[in-house]
Amino acid sequence: MELGAGAYAAAGAATAGGVAAGLFGYNRGNYMMDQKLHFSRFTAGFGLASAQTEMYKEDLADLTALTANRMHVYADIAGMTATILTAIFCPGRVGLHTPPPPGWHMGLMMVNVGGAYIYLGLTMWLALHAALRANAATTHMSTRFVRLPTPAQWMIDRARKFLSSYEEQPFREVFRIPFLARHKGGKDNPGGFNEALEMDPDAQRRTRHGYDVPAWYRAEKKIDQGEAFESMMPLHAAGTAPEHFEVYREIQNEWWPYDVYARLSIFLAFMHLTHCWVYEHLGHMFCETRAVLGAGCIAIPIFVLQQIILTLDIAPSAVDIPLQRLGPCAILVAWFALCIEYQPYYDPSVAVIGYLLVYVAYAFHIIYTIQLLRICAPDYSDAPEQAEVPAGSWWPNAWRLPKAFQHACWLVAPPRHLEPGQNDLVGEMRKAAEGGQPDFGGGRLTADPAEGKRRDVHKALGKQGESPAWFNVRTGLIGMLIAWIYLTFGFTIEIINAHTDHPSMLNAFGLPNNLRDPRYRPPKAGYSMPTEVGTGGIEHGPMMGSVHHRRLSEVEGKSTTHLLAAIPRHELVDKLRDVLPYLRDLAQGKTPLGGSQTLPAMASMVSEMSSPLSGGVARAALRWPALFEPRLLACGHSAAHSAGKVAVALSQHGRGAIISTQATHVGAEEIPAETESFSLEGAADFGPLLTASWDELGLMLLSATGVTLECPGAGPTEGLWRCQSTLPAKLPVERGVTVALTRLPKVISQGKEVSPLRAAVAYPGESSVTTFAHSGHHADSWLPIGEVRTRTHATSAAFTATAKDLLLASSDGAVARLRMGDGSVEAASRSLPHGGLHWQATCSLASGGVARLALSQEPGSREPAFFLGA
Repeated sequence: MELGAGAYAAAGAATAGGVAAGLFGYNRGNYMMDQKLHFSRFTAGFGLASAQTEMYKEDLADLTALTANRMHVYADIAGMTATILTAIFCPGRVGLHTPPPPGWHMGLMMVNVGGAYIYLGLTMWLALHAALRANAATTHMSTRFVRLPTPAQWMIDRARKFLSSYEEQPFREVFRIPFLARHKGGKDNPGGFNEALEMDPDAQRRTRHGYDVPAWYRAEKKIDQGEAFESMMPLHAAGTAPEHFEVYREIQNEWWPYDVYARLSIFLAFMHLTHCWVYEHLGHMFCETRAVLGAGCIAIPIFVLQQIILTLDIAPSAVDIPLQRLGPCAILVAWFALCIEYQPYYDPSVAVIGYLLVYVAYAFHIIYTIQLLRICAPDYSDAPEQAEVPAGSWWPNAWRLPKAFQHACWLVAPPRHLEPGQNDLVGEMRKAAEGGQPDFGGGRLTADPAEGKRRDVHKALGKQGESPAWFNVRTGLIGMLIAWIYLTFGFTIEIINAHTDHPSMLNAFGLPNNLRDPRYRPPKAGYSMPTEVGTGGIEHGPMMGSVHHRRLSEVEGKSTTHLLAAIPRHELVDKLRDVLPYLRDLAQGKTPLGGSQTLPAMASMVSEMSSPLSGGVARAALRWPALFEPRLLACGHSAAHSAGKVAVALSQHGRGAIISTQATHVGAEEIPAETESFSLEGAADFGPLLTASWDELGLMLLSATGVTLECPGAGPTEGLWRCQSTLPAKLPVERGVTVALTRLPKVISQGKEVSPLRAAVAYPGESSVTTFAHSGHHADSWLPIGEVRTRTHATSAAFTATAKDLLLASSDGAVARLRMGDGSVEAASRSLPHGGLHWQATCSLASGGVARLALSQEPGSREPAFFLGA
């Protein structure tokens, strides 16, 4: 049966309706699936971005912890080391408990103490700044920039779609026939979608991409790209690394110089600390323990330690000439210089070697400091950027680190580029929000101007490119350099003023150690115990307990009248009556207890056990000038003695008498003699005279002011012997001391013919004699050359003609002969049995024997007495 036109029309309509319904259902199903996937993609994308942001926060925390933890270690070490340094500087410093070492050595120690304080303080402050700034930067970024990308409620609502939204789609999408692609664009049909997908050409032809994408897809992409993300990307930053790395690397410029120079400061602090520590112990070894060889047990290991530190912290390949190696060598030079400084006997030629060694030690420190200035400076050479290696440090080449210390800094900066296989989802979302297209092929995700525009990334640097951290370290090194130059200049001034009367800033070089030590000197006037300098006195210093309480100390300072008034009168009378029977025994030297034992007589220069002396003693019978009280005696030289002029007697104020005799004193008790009086012209202007000597060139005198006088000629002319001052240098004497003076034979020194001088001084109350020497040069000064202990205090002294022996007389008239070559002592003359005499002076006769001068102690008589003999 044939169908009519209506049937065909109805069949066509039914077929078309079925096709339309099928197309509608197919496209509607696609729409429903796409909306589910779109919302899933939306939530998954933000979820992954949140997880990646958490990782970014951990990255920032790890980078900051690297700096903060390192700075805490530096600061802790610096704090503990500063405590040790303070112990060295305060209670342990040399010269606090014992005589100090020479000034040049104290300078070596104290300058290094100052340097250690500078760099320990810089270590703590630089570390403090770096740690706090790094923590502040991380906190700032974590609370403002690196935040979880949580979508707002309206973003979630917009990402959600109602099924009725399908009604909003154009009919070409509602009834789209599958597999019929339309890749041509139109006014309302922008293209470029899904172009980055990787697929084969056949699949590419079947896939909807380019312009052939659903309208709802285009709307979704427009919605996704319409929201801006917050950005802190630095201007002109470049790289494929996540944005927070770029930002963090930029902010790191504000603290990485402090990180680096905190590391260098602790290196400099320990170098100066070990220097001051070894100098302190060298002073201790020489001043206190006298361990000259033991000092090497400190100097050599510290020298090796410093060389090891230099090797570990300074890259040898980064230094052209390793001048920093000279710094530790100053320790050994100072050790040798101290050995010369503390030599047993002063030798001017050897002392010059010691001066040169001091200059060498200072020069080593100056060169060492200049080298540190060079190698600690930032490296401004255009070095290529170093490659990143696993478990290694890395920083961009724009960071100017000191080249010699780069291997010891261990900085880690964020990377510039992502490694293969890594993705920055947050960056892609930010890039899309900025209006760009994400590049899945590893292209740049941030702005990419040329790196040359960012050459100066050091926001913390000054106008000349200097870092505040380097500026502080450099200032400390310049201060150290100025200190070393100042010490060298001061030492030069001391050398120039040596052997002169000019004021000295430091200890006198070459001064024997026992003369530096006040503990072995007698008490000052008005004190019963010696004064210890810088130790708290006798009651709190090292001598505490060595001096016992004196029984009569409670009555010191009280007058006799006050003491007697406190005793009842009858008790005082009884005590005096009990004492009277013993007074005669005490006067005769007998013990108050009776028996044959006698009290020891006053100490004498000559022991009673010494061998008997040959020859006798004769008293000269002569007539002294009126009102003449001689105190000084100078025996005549060989030519004068041959002419009968045996000696010259002088008063302290310039009157004199030449004693002449032709008789021999051998076997005689009294010999005739004559005197020729004269006056010294020009001597009274310099104070009382202390000693005199007579040689072929004339008379040598020494006044109580320390001035040396010379009276040239064979004798006085018309009763006057003209005298004048010869040397500007003054001997350290005063009225009341015992002095001997002599002139040595002429020698050639520094191209001049000079006569060296020798002097011996016995200070009041001391059983010792200190010897001094003078080169004879006009500009030189007196220098102590030794000290000798004696049996008792010497009341007078005189050199023999050759100055090989020194005669020392005691208050009993006995004379001892001190050999200057070996220090041996022998008897020259025993005490004389002449009572009522006060012995004034002695001298050595040219013919052998001893001459002595005394004053009578008889009441109403001050008659001088002159004796010749053994």
